[in-house]
Amino acid sequence: MPAVITASSVLCAGGRGTEQLWATVRAGTSCIGNSHVMDKNLDAISMGLVPEEELAPLPPELEALQLPTSARRMLRLAGPTLAAIAQAAGPAPLTVYVGLPQLESSVTPWLAQFVNHLGKAAGQSVDSATSRVFPNGRAAGMLALEAAMQQLASNPAATVVVGGVDSYLDLRRIAVLDGESRILGPRVMDGFIPGEGAAFFVLKDAAAAQANPTSAQVKVLAAASVVDKGHRYGSAPALGEGLAKALDKLRETAPADAAPVDSTFAAFNGEHFEAKLWGVARLRHEDFFLPNMAMRHPADSIGDTGAASGAILTALGAHAISIGRQHASVLVLAASDHESRGCALLST
Repeated sequence: MPAVITASSVLCAGGRGTEQLWATVRAGTSCIGNSHVMDKNLDAISMGLVPEEELAPLPPELEALQLPTSARRMLRLAGPTLAAIAQAAGPAPLTVYVGLPQLESSVTPWLAQFVNHLGKAAGQSVDSATSRVFPNGRAAGMLALEAAMQQLASNPAATVVVGGVDSYLDLRRIAVLDGESRILGPRVMDGFIPGEGAAFFVLKDAAAAQANPTSAQVKVLAAASVVDKGHRYGSAPALGEGLAKALDKLRETAPADAAPVDSTFAAFNGEHFEAKLWGVARLRHEDFFLPNMAMRHPADSIGDTGAASGAILTALGAHAISIGRQHASVLVLAASDHESRGCALLST
């Protein structure tokens, strides 16, 4: 039995709320501008950032902690986004599966307490015993969704809030990426525009949700993830097969009568490596897509939202289905800089 998404919330440069971001992406509006961060050539780096005035300060109990600036930024993004759908998730405490960036272990000791910090930032009770973090980068939301569906399969009465959060407004990360010439700018053509964001959606077992229908429901027919050793920083040959293998796994678990894909929401950021992954997947699964399939990659409007990408794309895909913009299946794809690759299939 598939799971269903009953509510979602998004915060990024494109707006607050799934509806506003959908309108931004549909219109092709750019929410990218020069930031105060400079690259190694002292050029201003273009970024997709949430305006500072749109982010509330952390509560005093979190403000008093010795958290790195990057963690504080992510909590300020994720806290209000989670709070916006807490009521739709049902009685507290909430079970939250959240995707996070893949960072060096030496700079992420706060990961172990992130769920507790998130609950405080959202003003909500979160069950730290049943909640999980997925520090897997851009595909983290897909891994979180896959794990949440497995949890619902074993416990249909449960409700899981799935999401992701990330911000490239982190001087350490920017310096590394700038040193690798990966940030798009006057001297870098094969690069990406850094962004930030957070998204969460409520996931329930389909049968349990139908027994008490209180909101619009979009089915998640299947979710799958794989490990691709031939990633950008790996030692294995980069054959670009990761997404194709993730689609293999997805199609094995999806219903045999699932409609072909008429829209794909992809976490592509403009780098050629991402295009290679998609090209291999598209060719190997030609029969999975309608001839006039729409391709959507919101990074054009809001920048690369990192570990928030999977959750943002899932929320957008579900919204497109709920308002009747997509009439067949919607595919969501995300690939991390490292080995994680993931996808999900949504439907009416």
